[in-house]
Order: sequence, then structure tokens, then C-alpha cells
Amino acid sequence: MNSGQAPAPGTEQIIAEIWCELLQREEVGALDNFFEVGGYSMLMEEVRERIVDRLDMHPTLTDLFKHATIRSCAAFLDGSQAQPEPPPAETSGDHPETAIAVIGMSCRFPDAADIDQFWDNLVAGLDSVTRLAPGTVAGPGGTTREYVPAGGVLRDPEWFDPEYFGYTPREAALLDPQHRIFLECAVEALEAAGYDPDRFPGLIGVYAGCGESSYAEILRDRQRETGSITDWDLRIGTSPDYLASKVAYKLGLRGPAAAVQAACATSLYAVHLAARSLLAKDCDLAMAGGTTVHVPAELHRYQVGGITSPTGACRPFDQDADGVVTGDGCGIVVLKRLTEAVADGDHIHAVLRGSAVNNDGRERAGFTAPGVRGQVEVVRAAQRAAGVQPSTITYIEAHGTGTRVGDPIEFAGLNEAFAGEGPRAEPCWLGSVKSNIGHTDAAAGVAGFIKTVLAVERGVIPPSLHYIRPNPDIDFTAGPFAVVTEPRPWSPRGLPRRAGVTARGLGGGNAHAVLEQPPMPRPSTGETAEQLLPLSAQTPVALTEVAARLAEHLTRHPEQELRDVAWTLQMGRREHRYRRYVVVRDRADAVRALTGDQAGEYAGPLAALGERWLAGEPVDWSQVHDGAPRRVPLPGYPFQRRPYLLEARAAQEPAAPVPIPGLGIEDTVSLLFTELLGISDIDSQESFFDLGGDSLVATRLLARVGQLLPVELELRSMYLAPSIRELTTLIEARMREGAAAHG
Repeated sequence: MNSGQAPAPGTEQIIAEIWCELLQREEVGALDNFFEVGGYSMLMEEVRERIVDRLDMHPTLTDLFKHATIRSCAAFLDGSQAQPEPPPAETSGDHPETAIAVIGMSCRFPDAADIDQFWDNLVAGLDSVTRLAPGTVAGPGGTTREYVPAGGVLRDPEWFDPEYFGYTPREAALLDPQHRIFLECAVEALEAAGYDPDRFPGLIGVYAGCGESSYAEILRDRQRETGSITDWDLRIGTSPDYLASKVAYKLGLRGPAAAVQAACATSLYAVHLAARSLLAKDCDLAMAGGTTVHVPAELHRYQVGGITSPTGACRPFDQDADGVVTGDGCGIVVLKRLTEAVADGDHIHAVLRGSAVNNDGRERAGFTAPGVRGQVEVVRAAQRAAGVQPSTITYIEAHGTGTRVGDPIEFAGLNEAFAGEGPRAEPCWLGSVKSNIGHTDAAAGVAGFIKTVLAVERGVIPPSLHYIRPNPDIDFTAGPFAVVTEPRPWSPRGLPRRAGVTARGLGGGNAHAVLEQPPMPRPSTGETAEQLLPLSAQTPVALTEVAARLAEHLTRHPEQELRDVAWTLQMGRREHRYRRYVVVRDRADAVRALTGDQAGEYAGPLAALGERWLAGEPVDWSQVHDGAPRRVPLPGYPFQRRPYLLEARAAQEPAAPVPIPGLGIEDTVSLLFTELLGISDIDSQESFFDLGGDSLVATRLLARVGQLLPVELELRSMYLAPSIRELTTLIEARMREGAAAHG
């Protein structure tokens, strides 16, 4: 490959000579990319040493990655680079008209089942990565290298509440766990925002993506083994195409439902697209997020020359950074136009002032390598959209994967994006959530976003872990950044708390968002009248837990007005089958009523209203309150989970069916139900179709019955006798009839 443009005399010619020597080529063109003509990362280090020798210039390795052609490298070394674009001017007013409110969040990350637990772990500096005993891997020349298998894993990811979503046990078992967890987080996020989708007057959109499915391989093994799983089962249960639309279907959402896939930048892309959808009036509430869950859990093996850390620790920006640690997780945020969120009394966690996305194109070392220019442009574009100057941003949640080359390239982009801003009173702090939970792939962007939302809301920057000494290829003197290594109170003098969040995807995708602390909530009217607290759930057990959770929450959060709690329960929760209400005068009264058997000891209009609600009649809750109450964060729904997991088995051709000696007819039918539905411990009186069977599976089941027992049944038999007990009775009757006919 040769661009056809000869290097010019001087610096270009010297660089060309160095390339030819190292690449063993007779000639190279001035516009050739080093990595496209045979170069690679380690060889670039030799290029740098020869440039120092022959030109007495001292570029960093990141500089050379950024300027990967002879012409751009020579121009950089000769100092003829274009001047950086001036920073955007600050917009007037508190927030731009395009500002978006973050009004709800939910998550499931290693060691964290919810938002509060996630935040507590971050502030405490908890390392949530699971590590196993060291192993060895073959290295070059017959050597071996030791590595630590590691990863951020979720607790009980296979546990799920299918009844809440109307899934049968068979459907639950066929559903990818990362889809299951996303469904539950979607419910929790809407509840955290204080909205019931059944009664929301506008359109709710969903923008989401997921990681590659490991569960699909298990399903394929089972499909080859038994034939009870169809290609359609596989596609619907595991494909990223159906993640967002599953949420829309199961929760009754009528806004846009779009799959977003941008590798490691997926979920921050989803946030950007959801915000744009709100501004375009495509929807009135938007959910955005991502999920990556491996079942069974994967603790990645180290590969020599790969990007996985051999020591099992993610060390962003540190001298000893040696690679990525993988992680599982799920995160969702709920967004709304800021002006409407303020008017509606929503709890606003943070303001999304602006965001941007782009791609590096081909100006980088290769398809899998990050670039500098694309990142610089996306950061500046997000700052322009936000109407802020870089000097007003005092925290950056970096992509920060902990790789020796990736971190310096990201840092170089940040330095350039923040160049020329003048002196600061204190550094712009820098961190990466990957040091806590690992790299959660499609959920990585939203993990960093949620962390930063909580930081700007609560005024504390959590520490970034495993940073001791700076990576020597990072120039910390060229920009305002310093890695935060301990929990740091965050109150910039004369400025709001303002932060940037970056995500970068394999393949060149870049996303950046600018967040700001929320506006002050409107004052409460201080209403002291009696309040009606309605509670509902899908099961009696869940209803009891709803009450217990609320009582504990009221004890822990005395700052919340009881009228706001009542309003959130009245308008912000789905109205389920099993219901209860209490009429209370104050917080202590509410805790007593929720933990006891009281159901409204005060007589009058509220109790009568509660009885109407219990009977399923519609209630206009706005008539209960004077003024406008606010929505406040309350505990989420207590899902009644059970494990649903098909385990991997060796793929093999199914053996020809043979009768099992001594096995009765009912036991045989029970085994066939288990085999074809993929469910164990089936109640003998439960309907085949209620368990997830359909006509196709029923046809296969009856064919297996005919192979094992001397009876032939037509398909309508399954509709006449759908349970194990009924089908057994029918088979026994048919066998007696057959014996009599031959007698």
C-alpha cells in the first residue's frame, strides 16, 4: 500500500526513513497510516526512540498514535498544528431550554441491588470484583504466565419474577437473564420517577441495548439435544432487537422503543438518543440504559497480548495499569424535559445540559483502537450543546478502562478538549467506575452516568480505585486533571457542581454528556392533614413486603413530607390486584399502621375513598390535596423471584426413545412434560398451556407419547386433557379401549 504522495524533504523524509527501516519496506507514502502498512503498537515505541535520536524531539507515544501518518506526524513535530477551537461561551440564564431532567434511576451492579447500595459502595471505595485463585497460561517460547481470573459478577442473576410480567415458567426459562434484569429495572426506574405508565397522559419511550448473549449458547445446546426449543424461541428470548420492545409491551409504553448498539458506548448513546427524542417531542418521558449479564458468570481468562488484566484489577491512569476487568450489570435512567419536571413537582436528581455522539472514523491505529480527534470533537460538541465553558466543569467520569495505551489516548483527548482555559483554583477531578465494578460493556456508559448523577446531586465525588502512581505516558502537567483517590466533598466556589461523562465503544463510537446539580425543589406547602397511603401488589406476600419496606423508608427519611409520600403512592405506582390502604396523621402513625394490622383508624371522607379504591373504582387523587404535592423517591416493588436457568449440556443427537422399565404412565407423562417444557417439579394438575406450551410443542409431546406407549393421540387431546393427571387418565382409557378391541 502506498498513498502515491512522496514525503517532503526535511522532517517528513526522516520519518519515512525510520518507517522503512522498521517496517522493512523500500518506500512509504506521506499519507500512509503506520498501522495499515504493517506497524503495530510495540513497534511505535521504537519509532519514538529513533525520532528522539535523529530529530531531538520528544513526542509521547500518544502523540504518535494520534498522528499516525508521516504528514500529520511531521506537521505535529514541526509545530504547525492548527490552533484549538475556542471554548464555547456560557449561556445566559440558569439552564438552557434544551435541558433535560434525570428524574428516576435503577440499577443492578456487582454488590449492589439498587441505587442506594451502589452509591454506598462507591463512596466507601469498595472493590466489587470477584477473583479466583491464580492460574497459568502458555506464553511465548514454551513459557507460562500467571494470571488471576476476575470479573464483576451479579448475585443470583438467574432469579426472576415471571408472574409480574405475565410470563409462564417456560417463557421465563427461555428469556435471556440480561433481558429479565432489564425488565425488572425498568419497573424500578419508573417507580423511582413516580410514574405509573397505565395512567401517564403522554408517551413513554425506551432506548436500550445489551451485550452479547451467553445464554443463547445454552439454549442452542438444549435445542440440539431435545428439539423442544425453536429458533423463534431463541430469537425472541435473546436477541438485542427485542429488548426495548419487550419493555414497551410488558409495561404498556406507546412511545419509541429502539434497540441501541454501540459496543461499550451503547448505554450512553441511549441516553443521548432518549434526550434528543424528548426535545423532538417524540415522547414525554424517556427511559435509557443498557444491560450485560453472563449466565453462567464469566471470569475471563488472560490471553497473552490481549486486553484482559493478568492481575485481575482495573487500574485507570496508573503506572501499573495492565488491562481490562470485565463486569456484569444493568442500569436505567428516566429523563424528562426540565421545564415540565419542575412544573410537575418531580424529584430531579440532576440536569443533563447537553450531550453528543460521533465516531473516530479511520484516523486511528486500527478498527479496535481508540482515536484522539473524535473524542476531542465529541467533548467540545457536548459542551457547546450544554452552553458551558470547560473551566466550569470540575469532574470528569472517564471511560478509563485501565489499559496501558487506551488510557493515555483518552487523556490526551481530554487535555486537548480542555486546552487554553486558563488557571484553576483546584484540579478537575477524574475517576472511572470500572475500577469498582469492572467493565460492564453495554451497561458501562450508564454505570458512569448514574455514578455522576449521584455525585452532582449529593455533593461528593467517590474515589477511583487502584491509582497510586501516574502512567508515564500520561502528561498530567498538560491539563487540569487529577485522579480522585478518596471521597471528596464537592462544592466548587462560585460554580454549580458540573461534570462530564465519557463512553467509548470498540469500533470508534464516542459519547459525552454534561451533567449539572439539580435546581432547588419547590417549597412544600406544609400540609398537615390526614393522609391516605394506598399500597398494592401482585401477591399477598408481596403486599406485606411493600408495607414493611415503606415503614422502614419512612423511618430512614424523615425529611420527606408525608403528603409527598402519599401523592407518590397514589399517582406513581401501578394499581395491582391485592390492595391495602392506611389513613394516618403523621409519620409515627404511618409506621405503626404499616407494621401492624390497622387499615385506617380515622373515619371520614379519606377512609371512604380508600374503600372505593379497594373495590377497584377509579379515584381522582388530586381532589385529596390542597396545592401541588411533589414526587419523592420511595422503595421499589418487591419482586417475588425464583431461579429460572437452563444449564449447558454437551451437544449430542437425541437418543432413540425407549420405554423405561417399571415406570408408570403418569410418571412417563410427567417426564415428557419436563423434557419438552424445560421445567422440573411440575404440578400434576397444572395446564400444559399455562406452563408455556403451545400447539407445536404439544404435537412433539404427543409424538413422544406414541413412541413410548401403545397409544395414538390427536392434537385436540391436549386441549381436552392439558394436565399431567388428565392426560394420564385419557391415555389409560385409550389403552383399555385398544386392549378390549383386540381381546
